[in-house]
Amino acid sequence: MIEVARVSAESSVGPAWFHARWCDLATHQEWSASMEFLRLDEPFAVGARGVSKAVGGTPTPFVVTAFEPDSVYADTTLLRGARLTVHHEARPRGAGSHLSVHAYLQGRRARRWARQMGDDVQKALAVDLTRLVSLAEKA
Repeated sequence: MIEVARVSAESSVGPAWFHARWCDLATHQEWSASMEFLRLDEPFAVGARGVSKAVGGTPTPFVVTAFEPDSVYADTTLLRGARLTVHHEARPRGAGSHLSVHAYLQGRRARRWARQMGDDVQKALAVDLTRLVSLAEKA
């Protein structure tokens, strides 16, 4: 496993709000500057498959790989020779939330993909989490 990104933030908004937004894949483009779309081909659940498209990228298959009510959502993008997992977690902190998002690659071509996309993933997740927190604080 090669970690390519890790970001965190605090918010006065509770974890359930963030979890609901992460799981509402059709609205990601409202706060995720890096993603054009995420679409599931079947009902939302662990194991559900779909297609995502990063801005400037090509449509790529992904799978929902983790779900814990009000706290955890993860998806894994199926790349050529590797898998990119983005793990989102919202936990209570005081009256609000501590948020963390990290991304890692696995597979025989993970090192190659890490060299190619690692910095971009770190920057994208940082921007996306900042935008999501801003949206939450305005709600």
